[in-house]
Amino acid sequence: MKKEDAIALWLDEIGDTQYAYDFSGKKIKRDDYLEKNQVGWVVSYVKPIALGGTQDKGNVMIMHHRTHDEKGLHYPDFYIGHKKYIAHHEEKGDFYYIEECLSEEDDD
Repeated sequence: MKKEDAIALWLDEIGDTQYAYDFSGKKIKRDDYLEKNQVGWVVSYVKPIALGGTQDKGNVMIMHHRTHDEKGLHYPDFYIGHKKYIAHHEEKGDFYYIEECLSEEDDD
């Protein structure tokens, strides 16, 4: 994705802010698209294209480059660090979202 398209997605999804956090809590910086540094980020597919995901906006997500590397082609559940996540598809709105799976101790 071209940088200007990625920045437009950032503005649409996150807003006009220089810093944000991806779903796993890693800090990202708007100006550092495709940079492999502490705050670099990418646009990735929640459901990988190789596994039947689509290339539409409902399947893309902004994430830190390390989060992207850890997620890889795993779908629907995967680990980032020691936390388990699961991706869901909302058919009515035709979009994907990711939730952290809570352990039984977290259910209190």
